[in-house]
Amino acid sequence: MADTYVVHYSEVALKGKNRPEFVRVLRRNIARALASLYPDVESREGRFFVTLDADPAEVAVRLSRVFGVAWFARAVIVDADYGMIEDAVLEAARASTAQTFMLDPRRADKKFPINSMELARRLGSVVADKTGKRVDLSDPGLRIHVDVIRRQALVYAAKTQGPGGLPVGTAGRVIHLFSGGIDSPVAAWLLLKRGVRPVYLHFYLAPTSEGPMQSKVTKLVKVLSAYGGKSTLVMVPFADYQLATAEVPGELEPSLFRRFMRMTAERLAPRFGASAVSTGDSLSQTASQTLWNLGVFDSGSSLPVLRPLLSYDKEEVVSLARRIGTYELSLEEYKDCCAIITRHPRTRAKASKIAEYAEGLGFGDLISRSLESASLASYSPKNEAMKVAPLSGVVDP
Repeated sequence: MADTYVVHYSEVALKGKNRPEFVRVLRRNIARALASLYPDVESREGRFFVTLDADPAEVAVRLSRVFGVAWFARAVIVDADYGMIEDAVLEAARASTAQTFMLDPRRADKKFPINSMELARRLGSVVADKTGKRVDLSDPGLRIHVDVIRRQALVYAAKTQGPGGLPVGTAGRVIHLFSGGIDSPVAAWLLLKRGVRPVYLHFYLAPTSEGPMQSKVTKLVKVLSAYGGKSTLVMVPFADYQLATAEVPGELEPSLFRRFMRMTAERLAPRFGASAVSTGDSLSQTASQTLWNLGVFDSGSSLPVLRPLLSYDKEEVVSLARRIGTYELSLEEYKDCCAIITRHPRTRAKASKIAEYAEGLGFGDLISRSLESASLASYSPKNEAMKVAPLSGVVDP
């Protein structure tokens, strides 16, 4: 038997003339998240109605990962008739073992003859008389909601919080520098929450892309895809860069490599329709992320640089990583490019010196050669398939 879930959004409702577009994208994202469960998703009365026959626990897991969803609840829908509403409320009360309760009715349709306060009084009295439960308005064991809309009433007793934010796909794309450590996946999750779709850019040490493909890097992309849908991962080999910069002073290596990554991201941005570059930087968390070195990274950039974690401390990042399911994966052993960069970088590198090295080493040509050997992986959570092909042979997404 099919169940109906009422799904509410909050921030989307604050949008002006572009609100219909946000609602359209959110409806699409809900449908995609539940696709294998064959849902019917309808938008009306400022909310979504999702009807499907599936395990409620599975539905809850999937909806709780759709950005833009404020909360959702499995609801009983009846005609806007007091008798039918009373029956539904009594059924909800009897299904709970809680000994205390309260009614929370909302009359959105002012044509309904009974106002919210009177509904609460009448329904509360009936529940107390017929179930023996006590009314408790301060800390009830059961809260029964009744939403009266046009010609119908929704009755539900448990609301589940969604992740909030904005629907993924409403804020454009960014090229996101993705190391596979703790920080960059969390930064990507925060971008997804603001409606941004990241294109993940990873630089690898292994002789071929098979190394990162078999590592935590793709596992992390799959976890993030549960929140953002289909994902794109660009994997660029590090070998050419490593050979070209062998004589660079160790204290300048981090800033120079970060400049190379940023320039590579900028080169890729037009191809993927990206409007910015993003990183997992947290201010002063490492020597390469001092305010001065962040300035060196940004110097000469043709695109905005986004840093969702800029003001987070490590404990906050770790806490969020645990919550979204990336922390344990990030701890898996994997030697990426950052592992061989000096651990004693200059905390106040000069942008002019880094630019001088970048020009002298021919970063423009170096990036071109590196991208010729790059690979592109596409992952679809719908069929859990990861497809890999040479970047040069893939038609622009």
